[in-house]
Amino acid sequence: MKTRVITAICIIAAVAIPVALGGVWLNLLAVFILVSGLWEWCRNLEGFGTWGKAVLPVLIGLTFLSRWMMPVTGYAWLAICGLILWSVPVFCESFTVQDSWSVISGFLFMTLVWLAISVLAKEPRYLWTLCFATYGSDTGAYFVGSKLGKHKMNPRVSPKKSWEGFFGGILSGIVLSLVLSLFYSHGLNPVLNTLLCVLCPVVAELGDLCFSAFKRVYSVKDFSNLLPGHGGILDRVDSLLYNIILFGILFQLLY
Repeated sequence: MKTRVITAICIIAAVAIPVALGGVWLNLLAVFILVSGLWEWCRNLEGFGTWGKAVLPVLIGLTFLSRWMMPVTGYAWLAICGLILWSVPVFCESFTVQDSWSVISGFLFMTLVWLAISVLAKEPRYLWTLCFATYGSDTGAYFVGSKLGKHKMNPRVSPKKSWEGFFGGILSGIVLSLVLSLFYSHGLNPVLNTLLCVLCPVVAELGDLCFSAFKRVYSVKDFSNLLPGHGGILDRVDSLLYNIILFGILFQLLY
């Protein structure tokens, strides 16, 4: 427990300033999450010890470049990246077709996050809303579920989650983000900010379940041990990454 608390304090200290300031600081934090997240995603795939040193740098490079290439080339860039990653099994026996599809999924997911963060870096207050809604939901779901949880939500994916925790988390996430955003939302798009407050708690629960399903398939408890007592980077930001993509979708539709 002591290790977990110390790690949590260090995480908050390392994340608070970039989230508050945005700009280059948030982009640097995003690069760290991008690199470590793709490594954690791939390290659990079979044969990573054989093909990882060759494929992982390519995957990171393609994802990183997507922020500048996508606005210019769009479909062509995604097609090029997809063909490159899909073709690797032809030239590398240890890199299976299943590995290829998993890596393409990681590329697409992290690219969507990376593109959305380019917008959040210019107006980080939306990220504040994302964080309050996401972690308000996570915290509420934990406490309500541990106290009142009786009806299992999806034991196949996450045995501990209950419907009581699910709805308790959604309520706490909505209330917390709506109330706290009153103090800083002046100048933000009120429709976008309100939609984030209402939808993010729901998507946060979905994101947590989806990443749990990934770990179930590959029989791992945590994505890595980068954060002592907390698992890996993806274990801590799984729901937030889903909500960052949700922000990107809503921003595109509203602007």
